[in-house]
Amino acid sequence: MIYSILGVLLFSFNNVLWKKNLKTSNVFFLVTYRAFFTSSFAFLIILFFYKIQHFNNSDILKITLGSSLGVLGLFCMLHVLKKESLQWIGIYNLIGVVFTSLYLWIFEKINLPDTIIGISIIIIGFIFFIVSNINGKMSITLKQHMLLLLMILCFSLSSIIHWKNLTNQIAPVFIIANQELLVFTIGLIFTFTKYKNSEIIKSIKSQFYTVVMMSIVILAAIYVPF
Repeated sequence: MIYSILGVLLFSFNNVLWKKNLKTSNVFFLVTYRAFFTSSFAFLIILFFYKIQHFNNSDILKITLGSSLGVLGLFCMLHVLKKESLQWIGIYNLIGVVFTSLYLWIFEKINLPDTIIGISIIIIGFIFFIVSNINGKMSITLKQHMLLLLMILCFSLSSIIHWKNLTNQIAPVFIIANQELLVFTIGLIFTFTKYKNSEIIKSIKSQFYTVVMMSIVILAAIYVPF
């Protein structure tokens, strides 16, 4: 329980760092820069502290599928977070609880009535928040709502798939390395196609310490609950 709470706090702090640093940077560059460090750190941990596991094709497919969904969710989140309040991320994260609970009820035979009250409160609160902010200062566009909905759906599915991977005795650091390498590869492609080399070099120098701290925080957030 303590590790789970610590993980939640670190993820929340990670989102605050995203929001703060996106004000002075573009999404693709910041994602790529951070993923360079997180993937490097993960592979170094594997090199020095783990024996290399041999994965079959099914394991590789499942890990990559979970990672791909996580990457898509991340880009959806950051494109909204760059312009809108961090509070929207928290509100939509609550919907992830509903998605996960429904999955557990349908596929894992968890008794839904035990959690139906909590799910009902979340859904009612979510609807009330959306309706009350339609014309308020925190209102967002329909496109942004769709991005957030896609975000939380991707994050929920990714978490479920990786949970299954962990139950198959796949060490979490291999999942982390896979996902962060995928983030880095996709982000790098978009970064070099959209921005000039001089802009990239300047940003690398000015944001070095900030991005290293972000990398350490997210690695801790992912690894601690495991």
